[in-house]
Amino acid sequence: MKRIVKRIVKILCIALVIFIAIVGGYVGYVYLQYYRIEDNLSLEIKNNSPLNLEKNQTFKIATYNIGFGAYRPNFSFFMDEGYMQDGTKVVGKSAKAESKESVIEATNGVIEEIKEQNVDFIFYQEVDTNSTRSYHVDQNKLICDSFQDFANVYAINYHSAYLFYPFNDPIGKSNSGLTTLSKYKIKEAIRKSYPISTSFDKFFDLDRCFMVTRYFISETQELVLVNSHMSAYDEGGKIRSEQIKIMQEFFDEEVKKGNFVIFGGDFNHDLLSNNPNFQYKEGEEPSWFNFTQLKPDWLAYFDYEKDLMENMQVAISDNAPTCRDADLPLINNENVLYKSVIDGFIVSKNVEILETKTIDNGFAYSDHQPVILKFKLK
Repeated sequence: MKRIVKRIVKILCIALVIFIAIVGGYVGYVYLQYYRIEDNLSLEIKNNSPLNLEKNQTFKIATYNIGFGAYRPNFSFFMDEGYMQDGTKVVGKSAKAESKESVIEATNGVIEEIKEQNVDFIFYQEVDTNSTRSYHVDQNKLICDSFQDFANVYAINYHSAYLFYPFNDPIGKSNSGLTTLSKYKIKEAIRKSYPISTSFDKFFDLDRCFMVTRYFISETQELVLVNSHMSAYDEGGKIRSEQIKIMQEFFDEEVKKGNFVIFGGDFNHDLLSNNPNFQYKEGEEPSWFNFTQLKPDWLAYFDYEKDLMENMQVAISDNAPTCRDADLPLINNENVLYKSVIDGFIVSKNVEILETKTIDNGFAYSDHQPVILKFKLK
């Protein structure tokens, strides 16, 4: 009997050692694979246009976070969690899209959605090129091939080792980024880094950045377009505050040069709630202000007193939300998920805002909806 017990103990000890070695090896692999992409990285401009900008033109620009082709209405994301108004906690389930076919269908949807708007510039965020979560569909190639009359630039915003989490449906290895498209000649394209978390969260958050593309206006002026995706999962808001500061410093520098600046994308800040241009009397709120969920913890408010400088103006619309919470599927809008306006544009005062609108497609292809800005350069 003692021999049997000793043998069992020995087997268990060996199994434990092997398990520790595997876990230790995997943790080492994840840490060794991790690196931050260098700041101020020059980006390749492909299929550049021969057309130059002129001041007296009217332009249209679109921004659209495409959610790596996963966020169809029936999708919920494992990192999203929130509370219903009755206090019930809800947590998303999936890390990957439903299928490769679903990713391709969603990607084609976000392409056609923007094509219909006849815009001059396009910002896409969360564009995967070779990720487990999107079945290795090269969304950037699908997009660029569909806009053959546009110059295009791509900047990596998320690159990770193979992550075995969640255990029932690992998110795997990821490579994702920002795509900027332009009908006009891009003079220069640069990838600039945002500060990010230094804790373990860095393995699940993006290697946050913004992409700067410059356009010739005159010998002394440029149009500066910025495609941006700020942090979402940032407890306490410290990282997002630092990212806002980076945006402010960039604005200040470019405005002092006399340039036109349009900073657009996914701000992961509620741009509507405290906006002085969108204050509602009781009962006069937009019809989509109808939630059975509380505001999620990940959603920060944009501070118009502190975050908006004198040389900035915010271009958003309240005709429809730009983002839905993803801790539950969106089923015929029956659960009335929390919705907000976190996508849009912040532009310099020398840019004339003619119209801003959100394209309401019922979140058919993403947990975001596209925003269109029509503008002139003063």
